[in-house]
Amino acid sequence: MDPRVHERLRDRLKAALFVRVLLVSAFLGALALSFFRNQDESYAVPTVLLLWGIAVTYAATLISAVVLLRVRQLTAFAYGQLFFDVLLITGVIYVTGGAESPFGFLYSLAVIAAAFLVSPVGAVVVAALSAIAYAGLVLALQLGVLYKLHAAAVPSVHDLDFVVRFGITNASFFVIAFLAGSLTRRLRLTERLLLEREAERERLASLQEALARNIDSALVTTDLDGRITSANPVAADLARRPAAELVGTDLGQLFPALRHTSTGRLNFLQSPESNPTEFRFALEGDGERILRCSAALVRDTYQNPIGALFILQDITGIRRLEEKLHRSVEDMIEAELGVEDPPSADGLVGVSPAMQRVREFIDKVARSDATVLLSGESGTGKELVARAIHSRSARASRPFVAVNCGAIPENLIESELFGHAKGAFTGAVQARAGLFRSADGGTVFLDEIGELPLALQVKLLRVLQERTFNPVGSDAAVSVDIRVIAATNRSLETEVAAGRFREDLFYRLNVLALSLPPLRERRQDIPLLVRRFLRQFSELHGKAVQRLSVAAARRLQEYSYPGNIRELENIMEHAVALCDGETVHEEHLPEYLLRDRAEPSTAAASSLSPQGLPSSAPLPPPRLELVNGNLDDSLAAYEKSIILRALAEAGGVKKKAADLLGINYRSFRHRLYKYGLNDPNDRLGLDELATTHPASG
Repeated sequence: MDPRVHERLRDRLKAALFVRVLLVSAFLGALALSFFRNQDESYAVPTVLLLWGIAVTYAATLISAVVLLRVRQLTAFAYGQLFFDVLLITGVIYVTGGAESPFGFLYSLAVIAAAFLVSPVGAVVVAALSAIAYAGLVLALQLGVLYKLHAAAVPSVHDLDFVVRFGITNASFFVIAFLAGSLTRRLRLTERLLLEREAERERLASLQEALARNIDSALVTTDLDGRITSANPVAADLARRPAAELVGTDLGQLFPALRHTSTGRLNFLQSPESNPTEFRFALEGDGERILRCSAALVRDTYQNPIGALFILQDITGIRRLEEKLHRSVEDMIEAELGVEDPPSADGLVGVSPAMQRVREFIDKVARSDATVLLSGESGTGKELVARAIHSRSARASRPFVAVNCGAIPENLIESELFGHAKGAFTGAVQARAGLFRSADGGTVFLDEIGELPLALQVKLLRVLQERTFNPVGSDAAVSVDIRVIAATNRSLETEVAAGRFREDLFYRLNVLALSLPPLRERRQDIPLLVRRFLRQFSELHGKAVQRLSVAAARRLQEYSYPGNIRELENIMEHAVALCDGETVHEEHLPEYLLRDRAEPSTAAASSLSPQGLPSSAPLPPPRLELVNGNLDDSLAAYEKSIILRALAEAGGVKKKAADLLGINYRSFRHRLYKYGLNDPNDRLGLDELATTHPASG
């Protein structure tokens, strides 16, 4: 037998003995009082007999109570007590009238006691024993075996009323045994479940206590008002106070960073979960510690919040190791590079051989007035190089004017560049000097020179040759002293071959040429650029982000950067904006960097040359047959197939497709409209329509 069940049975037996003393005292006392008051001929119960009955009952009960403390066979002991109760009840009925006694129901109490003390089977046994004892008593009185204590006549077995009453009384013993047994089964099942739950609770409590005592983290529980209800030894050691003194203390007094709101509720109670947070904790006599806190609601059985659990981890050592590791990585990078990031007034960052060649080129051509042509992928820093050339030239004190030829509508670009006279066209209410005249004495930077219309290419050629031009609507020539630096992310040789760029202008621009390397070819400059952008965006966003985690640095070092430095700049601004601490981790980087496979745009970009044409996986050559027997239609069909493939590789994102093809977004939209590939809801402006489909005549 389970020791706990054994003890519960012992406790029930103690209660049964106590109830027996109470009942016997009450019934025998009441009977004695009745006899003393009514001593006539109808009662012939000697006082000595009553006293002996009380004495025997008390003695048996006292002996049973003493034996109960030592006996091991409690089930047998319980049966013995039940048999004694049946005999005692039979004696009570005998002295109170026999078959006419009103205390026949006491047998039912014995049956119920048997069901609760022993088992449902024991209840049936006691019911049978009660029926036998009751029937035997009545039969003995009928036969005159027992002395009749009352003068009243004993009912005859031939008395129908007596027979029915006698049968119902005996049958009631078994009915009560059945009902009590059924109820007992339910109670025993419930008791067993309670025992199992109690055992589980004790096991969990023991496990919780062992965990709380041996875990390296501080565990603190609070009520809904933020007052501590328990704390493990680690929490007590962290707070420098005994655990008993912490109970009842406001959690916010110990750890101000965990102080709850003015409403008196814990901050994180608005949601069922809270993300781990880090905060600094000044420990008296031991400096400042960095703690990581995870919190969770504690709920009752009905899912109502009743408090909170806080898990505090001291991660000071981990953060110090990260700082040492980061410094080691930086030292290793600088040792590998052989030089620290040199200060640069022109914004150029990098010490790779490719950047050394760029700087040497700038130093050599800066003092010259010769025209410079810069080529390279988008985002490689062509305008920065142009500004660096200007800043080191003799024209540094004069204006530097940057013009994006692909961003100005074709019908306005001539006026923007060369100006116009008053009344030169509708809307010209006053004269305009133009960007070339504004840059007089300085430098003009013509970005996206490949987008310049053919009509203006002739006029630009004259400016390069003679440094003169005529404003729109004016016959007077204007002379300017300027230096021209042009830039393109396309192959001008290909544009010349296709008839979209004048050959003479190309040779006039290609006096001093420099091709800027993509970022993937100068990876040793990535840490220097990252460091520069961290400082820049930390100041911009008012943060103190100082470093990258090793995993984040590895991600950035392995990425291919189809958007080059401009893309890296956007990545770092994204990371700094999301970072709350001093270290950028992987989760702060853009999502596409964290995917297992490279983005389609990345793969596409790596397979395209700077001119936008496939290099490693070229498109199939056009068919030898001319479309519609016409070269222009064949070229248009081929261009349309390239645009469709770029859209497919860019996932339908037009800006990405334009970048893959190495053209600006405006030109790409013109081509979509030209081939009927545009979204009906994406309408071009009037000036773009005029550029795409100029009016005839």
